[in-house]
Amino acid sequence: MEGGHGVPPLIMLVEDNDLIVECVEIHLRREMFSVITATGYTEAVQLLHNHTPGLIVLDLILDDGNGYDLCRTLRTGGNDGEFARIADIPILILSACADEDDRLEGFRAGADDYITKPFSPAELIFRVKAILRRSMGVSIARIEIGALQIDPRRHEVRINHHLVKMTLKEFELLHLMASHPGRVFSREELLERVWGYSYLGNTRTVDVHINRLRHKLAEEGLCDDLICTEWGAGYKLELPALKEAAVGGSGDYRALNSWQYGA
Repeated sequence: MEGGHGVPPLIMLVEDNDLIVECVEIHLRREMFSVITATGYTEAVQLLHNHTPGLIVLDLILDDGNGYDLCRTLRTGGNDGEFARIADIPILILSACADEDDRLEGFRAGADDYITKPFSPAELIFRVKAILRRSMGVSIARIEIGALQIDPRRHEVRINHHLVKMTLKEFELLHLMASHPGRVFSREELLERVWGYSYLGNTRTVDVHINRLRHKLAEEGLCDDLICTEWGAGYKLELPALKEAAVGGSGDYRALNSWQYGA
């Protein structure tokens, strides 16, 4: 996996435990990633003024602050807009805080993934690579499709402004397809883009998650064919206006204009 001009992405590690820093650095460098480290909130902010990492691995409990606050600061672009250039940077939380409330708070603060300590270095590398793959070509801007609103920074889906509870994978499936309306994604590609692993001979998990997603959307009043099955090919999210165009209809095309990226 490479960054711009064939250079492996720079990874920033924000961690105050020397043993964990040494372990993570060794495994990241084995995968040819460049690594910079910060032992606390203040040092991380200072480094981010001069570096643009491709991903941040972030501890939550730091001597001079916490990872939630750093997440929020980056997602809002900083107090004076000094971090606007990296507001969309992928963030992976690596923390001993293992409660569900801690994980959900991490996602609300803007994290892309969450691993609890103790952790497997191999899994950490796997997730780093998966996040970097998923971050390519998917906007982090808010998406609105009629009554449906998707906010990737908060990992929230709302229908008519009502919050819809979704698992992380359901959210990522919906966000990916809504970022590319009308495009067909094969089951194998969805496994790669959302779960982070290649086709292993069983794509049933994709079908199960799609069915659950359709059910949740339908419960909130959206038509259950917003996510369409292309037999023999895969799935796509199709706007009503695109459906009209596909059959040569002359229906109301305002639905097409209701799809937009928010601020």
